[in-house]
Amino acid sequence: MNETSLKVFMAVCETGSFTKAASELFITQPAVSRHVQALEHLYGVDLFDRRGRSIELTPNGEILRAKARELFALHAEVESLFNDIVELRRGKITIAASATIATYLLPPAIASFREQFPGVTIEQLSGNTHEVKQMVVNGDAEIGFGGGAGVETRQLIRALVHRERLVIVTRTDSDICKKEEVTPEDMLGYQFVWREKGTQIRLFVRELFKNTPMQEPGVVVSRVATAKRFAQVEGYLTALPYSAVKREVEDGRLATLNVKGFDFTMDFNAFVSASRRLSTAGQAFLQHLLNRADFNDSRSLKKLLNLGE
Repeated sequence: MNETSLKVFMAVCETGSFTKAASELFITQPAVSRHVQALEHLYGVDLFDRRGRSIELTPNGEILRAKARELFALHAEVESLFNDIVELRRGKITIAASATIATYLLPPAIASFREQFPGVTIEQLSGNTHEVKQMVVNGDAEIGFGGGAGVETRQLIRALVHRERLVIVTRTDSDICKKEEVTPEDMLGYQFVWREKGTQIRLFVRELFKNTPMQEPGVVVSRVATAKRFAQVEGYLTALPYSAVKREVEDGRLATLNVKGFDFTMDFNAFVSASRRLSTAGQAFLQHLLNRADFNDSRSLKKLLNLGE
C-alpha cells in the first residue's frame, strides 16, 4: 500500500472534493485522481461514485476510510511510543546481578536513575555470577553484574565497574577480636562460613587456608545475609565484601579482623551481550553509573557504552 495515496484518499473524504483535496495537499487535481485510481486498481473496487461535480463514497470506500483511520491512528501511536522510548519517557531494562552487588551497590543506583527517568521500568534478577552471565547470553537480561576477575568471551563483553576489599568478620565480643593481628592458624578453632563453589570469595578463602588443616568447609551458604547472621553467632567467622558488612561494623554488631596475609580485593564487573545492541534505556543506565562514586571504573564502563553507539 502506498501511504501517500492513502493520505490523498483521506483528504478527498474529508473535503468532499478532488479539487479541495488538491488545494489542501498542494498538488494538482490530476495527481489526486491518479492516487485514488491507484488505490481502486490495487483493491479492484470503486471507492467513489462520481456524479458530475459531486462525489460520494461507495460502501467499499467507507470500509477503506474506516480502516485508514485505524491505520493512521496506529501509526501515530507507534511513533509516539518510540519517541517516548528514545526520550526515555518509557522503557524497560532487565538487570541480573549477583548477591553483593544486587543488595548493596545497585539499589541506590537504580533509585537515583528512576528519579531521573520514572517512566523506565527496571526488573532485577538474581543469581551467582555464572548464572548472571548465562542470563545475559540467553537474552533474559540486558545487563549483568557479578564478581570475579572474569574473561571476555565471544558471547559476552565485560567491564570492571567496582573494586572492594574483602574482610573477615565475627561478633564483636569474640576472643579473637582481642588480637592485634590474626593468623590463619588462629582461626582454626572457629567455624568458618564459606561461600558456594564458583564464587570469588571461596577462592580467596581457600588461598588463605591453603597451608593449614582447614582444607574443606564445614558450613557453606549461598546468601550474603546468611553469612552475616552466622558471623554474629559465637564461634563463627566469615569473609565478605566490606560494603556488605559496613552497617553492622559501624553499629557494633560485627568486627573486622586484621588477618595476616589476607589482602584480597574483589572485582565486580558489568556484562553485556557481544551480539546485541544495548537499548536506549540500557545505555542511559550505564551512563548514569558513570556519575556515581560507588561505580568507580568509568573508563571501563565507557567501553560498554561504545558498544551501543
